[in-house]
Amino acid sequence: EGALARDRVHVGAAGAISPEKLAEVMDKLLADLPAEGLPQAPDVDVETEAGVTVVPFDVPQSVAIFGHEGLARDDPDFFPAFVLNEILGGGGFEARLMEEVREKRGLTYGVYSYLVPKDHAALYLGRVSSANDRIADAIDVIRDEWTKMAENGVTEEELESAKTYLTGAYPLRFDGNGRIANILVGMQMDDLPVDYVNTRNDKVRAITLEDIQRVAARVLRPEELRFVVVGQPDGLETPGQ
Repeated sequence: EGALARDRVHVGAAGAISPEKLAEVMDKLLADLPAEGLPQAPDVDVETEAGVTVVPFDVPQSVAIFGHEGLARDDPDFFPAFVLNEILGGGGFEARLMEEVREKRGLTYGVYSYLVPKDHAALYLGRVSSANDRIADAIDVIRDEWTKMAENGVTEEELESAKTYLTGAYPLRFDGNGRIANILVGMQMDDLPVDYVNTRNDKVRAITLEDIQRVAARVLRPEELRFVVVGQPDGLETPGQ
């Protein structure tokens, strides 16, 4: 511990560390770790059917999680799907779900969708909350928008707007050592190349309208879109139906 403390003082005072010194410090820190960890969970086949599962809970507002199978992070269509999702429900007020469910109808404060490429199961999920007497309406609108985009894709204007936002916002994520470290860890966990931060925006810019239309038909699956609702929703199925 004393040697490690001296190493930390040395690194902090110098403001940098050589590869050789870093290797020495890491050897000291990690020498006692086992060569192999616990067995990993197996891959999971995601299978869902369109419909609603209600989990009764006595609250005035229902919360819904919805989704179906998604795409692995290394799938060639991941970047088009990423841009597609930004247009559908990426979180901004320009997203279709936010426009249709919140802005036009006032059914929720927020509705979002997101790709979840886990190691053993790739998912495409979303969430929404609404009053018990309005959650059924919110679900109907989400279903409709999911189907419309699957069948018709997006417009050129929507695509260009999403690409401009995604490429412009990306540099703003590198505004501190902690956030940069998180990005680098994420790159390592996803097996991304070391030049990813330099090529990521180019990958976004390269996506065409044809890419988006093709991927929309592949990724969005209204026939598999399942909603799990926690609350006391009016007008929805109950467990077992």
